[in-house]
Amino acid sequence: MMQMKKGRLLLILVLLIFTAGCARTAKIRRPMASEVVSKEIVEPKPFFTVGERLTYIVAWKGIPVGRATATVDGMVNYRGYEAYKIVVIAKSNDFLSKLFRIEDIFTSYIDKDKLISRHYEATIREGSYKKDLVVDYDFQKRIAIYRNLRDGSEKTCPIEENVRDPVSAAYFFRVMPINVGDKVKITVNLNEKNYEIFCNVDKIATVTLPEIGSFDAFLIKPYVKLDEKRQRRANAWGYFSADERRIALYAVINVLEIPWIGEVTASLEKAEYAVKHIP
Repeated sequence: MMQMKKGRLLLILVLLIFTAGCARTAKIRRPMASEVVSKEIVEPKPFFTVGERLTYIVAWKGIPVGRATATVDGMVNYRGYEAYKIVVIAKSNDFLSKLFRIEDIFTSYIDKDKLISRHYEATIREGSYKKDLVVDYDFQKRIAIYRNLRDGSEKTCPIEENVRDPVSAAYFFRVMPINVGDKVKITVNLNEKNYEIFCNVDKIATVTLPEIGSFDAFLIKPYVKLDEKRQRRANAWGYFSADERRIALYAVINVLEIPWIGEVTASLEKAEYAVKHIP
């Protein structure tokens, strides 16, 4: 059960962004944030940039424990639908791997036109725990079909019209039109359940990341509901760039259900662009 909780918490961290590291134990500094007045959130691009690769340093109580990368891998045809293929990889560094090795891969196929989930894959390796899962979304029948590749079992659960997997939900947030003061809702399908994720869009500030510079950014404070009940397993907040790229810059999650874990952060290390998107 503890293994499942760890996997779920790591996935929540990946969602805020919206980990091959080196064995260093230097502290990661929090970003500096100063208030900005008369600034607005720029309207985002209505598409994802193929070739974009975002790399984050993941830290526990300020100590680097791994890296996460999120890559828009390309455009593919999935069962007749043109889709973005997005791959998120989370890995523990040498320091953490000596105690608890993590190597997770999450792949999402996002419909190019509707920006909804068509297919989702999760390959999870956390300590001795292993999970290989694929999920197909049938919006005509309004069901998600879960297939466990390790034991061959299959399950289904009902879904809503615009449900998204955790990865596609994070990317969909990046193209939503929003302003300071808004509260947005995204329905996320995970573990055969449909969660409602609400994000309060707070103030705009100039956020300075020690390694890569300063950005105009807006603060979000997400929370989760399941069956109309607010989930209180963790508190989270994060900054997204207020430009058209809408990049997750810095995220914090305070784990409440496992007190000794405490605070985990993800800080943008670099953003790379290999190929320009052609609509």
